[in-house]
Amino acid sequence: MRHTIFVIFGILLLPACFTAYPANAEDVVKIDLRSAVEQALNNNLNLQLRREDVNSAEGAVLSAEGAFDIVIDAGANVQSQELTPIISGGAEKEDTGQWQAEASKTFTTGTSLSLSWNNSSLNTDAYGILLDPSYNSGLTLGLRQPLLKGFGQEVQTSLLQSSQKQREAASYQVTSEAANLAADVKIAYWNLVFARQNIDVQKLSLSLARKLLKETETKISAGRLAEVEIFQPQSEVARREELLIAAEQAIGTAEDALKILLNSDQWLTTFQPTDQPTTEPVSLDLRTIVNNAITNRPDIKAADLLIEAAQFAEKKAKDDIRPDLSLVGGVGLAGTSDTYGDSIDNSVRNPDNLWQVGVTFSMPLENRIAKGNYQQAKASHYRAKTNAEILRQQIRKSARTTVRDVQLAIKALDATRKTSLASSKALEAEQAKFGAGRSTTLDVLTAQTAYAQALSQENQTKVNYANTLAELDRIQGLITFASSR
Repeated sequence: MRHTIFVIFGILLLPACFTAYPANAEDVVKIDLRSAVEQALNNNLNLQLRREDVNSAEGAVLSAEGAFDIVIDAGANVQSQELTPIISGGAEKEDTGQWQAEASKTFTTGTSLSLSWNNSSLNTDAYGILLDPSYNSGLTLGLRQPLLKGFGQEVQTSLLQSSQKQREAASYQVTSEAANLAADVKIAYWNLVFARQNIDVQKLSLSLARKLLKETETKISAGRLAEVEIFQPQSEVARREELLIAAEQAIGTAEDALKILLNSDQWLTTFQPTDQPTTEPVSLDLRTIVNNAITNRPDIKAADLLIEAAQFAEKKAKDDIRPDLSLVGGVGLAGTSDTYGDSIDNSVRNPDNLWQVGVTFSMPLENRIAKGNYQQAKASHYRAKTNAEILRQQIRKSARTTVRDVQLAIKALDATRKTSLASSKALEAEQAKFGAGRSTTLDVLTAQTAYAQALSQENQTKVNYANTLAELDRIQGLITFASSR
């Protein structure tokens, strides 16, 4: 009987390949680990949302750059009035018109320049008007330079730099989401592998129980066992049938979890994993793992970028508390005549010159809006720094836990392998004793249960080891495709 168990297990694997999957071969989709990870990276909905965050952040950068766009303004209007004169010679009818165009731009230094082209016309019946009708046309160059609030390139570009940092952070968040997704897919894939292995183990266990039931029936018929001995194997067969049903259900649950991650549309097909988890031990150094994670993890880089973004926003909010004191000035030339063409010509050949210089000052007495915004910006900056530090603490803790889990999983591989071998030999011995009439059905069933549990635990340990390696990649922000070796 020494090789009986292995022969039965080998025979069971053949029908398992057919009974565990749909009869129609087209309904079975073979999938390897690399394909699963790549499909998830291409199709996963959560990852697509993260990519949209990058698009949104790029839009925010574009919006911030818009503060330095060239702005074109233009307008035109005409007006006619019929008046009641209140002085001698006053106008009774007056027609006016204005049309103008202006181009303005704010530079990163805060300096604002504008170039205006202004035109007007007047036609009146008032007494004493030298030019009737009269036209005026001229150009004006204006300047505004902040001296307190908004002074300097650092302040003027702070919101732009903040949005650029947020865009970089969003890109790193996509990479971080991809690393997390890859780890989740690996874990879901290995869980499906275990579910399929476990159903084979449950079939073996059920087959052993049915074989014992037949042997017990034969011995009862021969008068070698009492009739009450039949109930123990019968009840055990029923229990193991329930375990087989639960194992079949576990396959569907594991498949669904994997399909969700892959955003698969193949809900009417069965996934058949083709890879097996590696059992090759790896050597790890906790300090190296932590340093790699702290240095290279994309979510750490994103968190640091968000600190910089918040710092720029705080700097701008602090500057907004200052009074608005600006230097303003302008120069221009214009021409006037009784025809529009001559007014343009006069603005060049014989212009009327103008210049202006001055200062403007503005400041709300309570200034609560600016102070409130600054308080919020400071809180956001502190929150960003704290979140980054919390993340670093979590990474150190997770790295320590994961390295320990990997090391323990390596030890468990050897332990469960030995347990499976020992329980197999114990079952062979118990079956031999039962055949010789020196063991009970209960003893054999107990040995069968121990053997099935040992096989299942060995498979689970292999999957657990593969899952800890997936977590190790997640901790370091890596995407790898290692499977069996």
